[in-house]
Amino acid sequence: MNNEFPTHYLPISQKPIFDDALISNLNTHTVLGGVSAKQIIYAGHQIKYGREALQEKEKAQRLMAEAAKEEIAMEVIETFDQLMLLHEIDTLIIHTEQRLNIEKQRIEMGIKNGLAVPYDRDKIALALLELEEKKLDVAGSRSLLYEKLQYLTHMDAVALMDINYKLAPMDEFDFVASPEKRLELKALSAGQKAQEMLYNKEKGSLMPSVFAFANVNYFNAFGTHLNLKDVPSGVDIGIKADHLSLQPAMTIGVGFKWNLLDGGAQDKKIKKAALEVSMAETKLKDTEEKLTLLISKNKTDLNVANMRIDVASKQIVIAANSLDLATKQYQSGLIDLPERLAAENDYYRANFNYYTNLLNQRKASVSLLVATGELIEKTIGHE
Repeated sequence: MNNEFPTHYLPISQKPIFDDALISNLNTHTVLGGVSAKQIIYAGHQIKYGREALQEKEKAQRLMAEAAKEEIAMEVIETFDQLMLLHEIDTLIIHTEQRLNIEKQRIEMGIKNGLAVPYDRDKIALALLELEEKKLDVAGSRSLLYEKLQYLTHMDAVALMDINYKLAPMDEFDFVASPEKRLELKALSAGQKAQEMLYNKEKGSLMPSVFAFANVNYFNAFGTHLNLKDVPSGVDIGIKADHLSLQPAMTIGVGFKWNLLDGGAQDKKIKKAALEVSMAETKLKDTEEKLTLLISKNKTDLNVANMRIDVASKQIVIAANSLDLATKQYQSGLIDLPERLAAENDYYRANFNYYTNLLNQRKASVSLLVATGELIEKTIGHE
């Protein structure tokens, strides 16, 4: 650093400053440094409430993610049940086809012996073609269901095909009467608590903030050379210093900050936070009421599904007796082929209706478990 001090004048009085200064030339190298630190001691519990609000928000997000998994589990169960329904339809088609082929052989023998006409053979052929059409429909539906399961479970198709079980009514569970275990409800409760913590945080901002502070400053000069002016000719008067330093200057203290005049901005934030708390409480209460109604509806649906299964099972018994009687009557020549085929169709529809009601009963049971938040709890390892 090279400093000279020429004469300067004040702007109004024009009085000289630095006139005839003692120092004519100054050379030095300086290093200046400083460190400051500040630590909040008290801020109206804003940090505490802010941390708790963040924890409750994270909890709500985690619960909502778990609730989404439960919805996926429900879809997986229903898709597997649909596959099992297709297995039952396969069996039903095979048995129907076997009985029709027996009748077809009888008709072929009857035509040879002059006891039957080709018209009956064509009717049987048409019925068998209808079964082939149903096989194609089942195969297409099965392919789509396996693709859906692969998407939902990320399992290999071979592993999915190894999963088989008998389609039967789902056991009656001891369902809770309220949605208290529902994950969505727990998530909303955590969200409400988060809003309450944020409200308390905003209220804490009205209190003064107390903080501790510390400052450390450091000065170091080296290579200093100073020359004086107006000295006798031939005389060199100067001052040199290799190293000049000052001990670190330290400042430690406690201060506070209190925003009293902010144009009402903080008051608006508090009112907004209070409104959000009220909205969260209303949403929680409304959701709880809707879920309670959903549980009642699902219980009713399940009761109806159970009764429909009882009716459908009785229809199968009647249809089976009618088919057996129609088969014997047709073989005895007491009824014609259309009546025999009508009995066959009635038996197929009765069985299909029974398995469809089984599927609906299981779906109603799963829906009720989802409504009460007990799907994972009561189905893992059950079947």
